[in-house]
Amino acid sequence: MEELTVPAGLQSALSEKFGGAGDPGFLLSEISLHESEGKLTLSMQASVALRSGGREKWAISLELSGSDTDAARPDRPTEAYRWLALMVQANVIEWWHTRGTAPNIPEIPHRIA
Repeated sequence: MEELTVPAGLQSALSEKFGGAGDPGFLLSEISLHESEGKLTLSMQASVALRSGGREKWAISLELSGSDTDAARPDRPTEAYRWLALMVQANVIEWWHTRGTAPNIPEIPHRIA
């Protein structure tokens, strides 16, 4: 598995806080990008600020395919990075709400703190 450099624009877009309106707050860090057998995997840590005031940290990996793969390349415009960050955020929020039943994510995230 080859580690790739996360483009600065993508790193910036993924590092913005998100959530709210019924969801906890999320902040992604330790973002990395790997390529293996033509597939890209985006790995990260998600800090989750619970409404109760507690915090959890999870390790999450998402496989990228199709236009998501193209949007992760270093020569993409800012809009592509923002779009990919929005897709990642939507996947993280969906995983959060389904994590106890049937998470729709290939590699099951695990709690690290």
